[in-house]
Amino acid sequence: MTVRYYPGASRAYDFSDRFKGADMDPDKVGLHTTEGTSLVDYAKGANAPNITAKPNFGKSQLDWYQHYPFDQSARALVNKPGGVETNTDDIVQVELIGTCDPKHRKTWGKLQAGVHYIYWPEAPDWALDDLAEFLAWQHVRNGVPLSGPTEWPAYPSSYGATSARMTHDEWRAFKGICGHLHAPENSHGDPGNIPFARIVAKAKAKAKGMTGGGKPKPPASGGGKPRPKPVPPFPGRDKFGPGKSNGSITLLGHQLVRKGFGKHYTSGPGPRWSDADRKNVEAFQRSRNELRGDADGLPGPLTWKLLFS
Repeated sequence: MTVRYYPGASRAYDFSDRFKGADMDPDKVGLHTTEGTSLVDYAKGANAPNITAKPNFGKSQLDWYQHYPFDQSARALVNKPGGVETNTDDIVQVELIGTCDPKHRKTWGKLQAGVHYIYWPEAPDWALDDLAEFLAWQHVRNGVPLSGPTEWPAYPSSYGATSARMTHDEWRAFKGICGHLHAPENSHGDPGNIPFARIVAKAKAKAKGMTGGGKPKPPASGGGKPRPKPVPPFPGRDKFGPGKSNGSITLLGHQLVRKGFGKHYTSGPGPRWSDADRKNVEAFQRSRNELRGDADGLPGPLTWKLLFS
């Protein structure tokens, strides 16, 4: 079963109710570069990917904005009628804010690479690490292979009909990680000559330290299988609801996201109870037969147990 949402990704630009797309079971990830320096609304979702990575230079991290769940097709590729079906061929599409154009290798007007935007062929280690973390998570949670094409030509030689561009048959058979420059029916050359082998090596190393929840594996005891993580004690009904603020609400929110019920968060879970918490809890409750009769959006002992099991 596809895990629909990336933990911690903002839902501030969620377009899944605006454009429904096709159902997917992801087997590939497609990398784009925006050829811009800021987050946009993609014509209100009309040409949006599944998720966008925005460099946060102050924190040396990528901030993630999810637009469509990973089991729903996105809209960032040219997808000709009656063609090979690019957007809908089980591909998770990722936009990396920044550029692959060597004209902007150092500067872009008054902006400076590495300070105001990323030139992705020479991305800083922290950006490559966060991208590798995402790819490792897709591998562990959704089964996308950590492999891909050997040709990643530099922009602008990557533009148009190149030897790296897949045929229709190659596209249908492909599973793994590719770029916009590899997609048939398309001419764009992004993300150019990114350090693909290095990114994949980082992702493979990170995947070895992940469980299904994307957390480090606990050590096995006695040479056997790792024991399942125990359900944390239910903190009490009085910890949740309007006006409440505590760590239990944060813990609840992160688990909702891990389980794929974080749709209503716009900036990630936090300690202060919000209507997004209530709506996400209610959605989880409605998904379980045991809880449908009491789907009030407030966690009780059974909701807590089922959510963390």
